[in-house]
Amino acid sequence: MSFFDVNEDYVMDKVQTLGERVLAAAFLFIVGLIAIKLVLLFLDRASEKSRLDKIISNYLHLCVKAVLFVLLAMIVLSTLGVSVVSLIAVLSAAAAAVALGLQSSLSSLAAGILIIVNKPFTQGDYIESAGQIGVVDEIHLFNCRLHTLDNKFVVVPNSTLVNSVIVNCSHLENRRVNVKVGVSYGEDIDKVRRVLLEVAAGNDKILQEPAPFVGVASQGDSLVEIDFFVWCKNGDYLPVLYYVQEAVLKRFKQENIEIPFPQLDVHFDREAAN
Repeated sequence: MSFFDVNEDYVMDKVQTLGERVLAAAFLFIVGLIAIKLVLLFLDRASEKSRLDKIISNYLHLCVKAVLFVLLAMIVLSTLGVSVVSLIAVLSAAAAAVALGLQSSLSSLAAGILIIVNKPFTQGDYIESAGQIGVVDEIHLFNCRLHTLDNKFVVVPNSTLVNSVIVNCSHLENRRVNVKVGVSYGEDIDKVRRVLLEVAAGNDKILQEPAPFVGVASQGDSLVEIDFFVWCKNGDYLPVLYYVQEAVLKRFKQENIEIPFPQLDVHFDREAAN
C-alpha cells in the first residue's frame, strides 16, 4: 500500500465523518427550529391565559427566542466539531462589556418592568413626576412618553420615574378643586360663605356630594384667607377650576365684597420734618 493510498483513505474518512456531522447538524437545526417554534407558541398562549401585560409578554417572547437560538447555534456548532468553549468565553466577555455600557438602560428596563407590573399609572392618566406633568401616551420598557397640556412631547426614563414620587391625578373617579379667596376684615363671613356656595351650585359639573366646603383658613396682615373646596369628576377638573375662579370674581363685584390687595400706608409727620 502506497502513501497516496493511505492518504486517500484518510481523506475519505474525514469527508465521511464531516458529511455525517453536517447531516446531523442539519437534522438538529431543523428539529431545533420546530422546537423553538413550539416553545414560543406555548409561551404566547400561556401569556394570554395569564393576562400578562402585552409589553412584558412581548419582551419575554424576544428574550426566550434569543436564548433558544443561541443554544441551538451552540449545539449545531458542537455537532460540527467546533469547540464552543472559546465561543462561550467570547460571548461572556462581550455580554459583560455590553452590560457595563448599558447600565443605565438596564436600570430603566428593570424600572419599566416594575411600572408595568405594579401599574402606578396607565395609558391616558394625567401624572406628575420628576418635575414633569402630562398625559401618559405610551409605556415602554425603557421610558414613558407623555404630552403636556400645551402639547409638548416628553420622554421620561423609567428609572427616573421609579426613583421619584409619582402623583397620579387620574387614578380616582372624583377630584377636589381647591381655591383660596381673600376678603377684607370688614366683610361678613356668613355673606361670603353664602355667595361662594351659590357659585358652587351654579355649575352642573360641580358635585354636591361630597358637599362644597367654605372655611376660614388664616388671618393675614391685610386679609382673611378663605378655603373654597368643591368636588368634580376627574375629567372636569380644569373647566371647574377656571369656572370657580372667574365666577368668584364676578359675584364678589356684584355683591360689593372687597378683595384686598397689598398696599402701604405712609404717615408723614410735618412737625418732625420742620
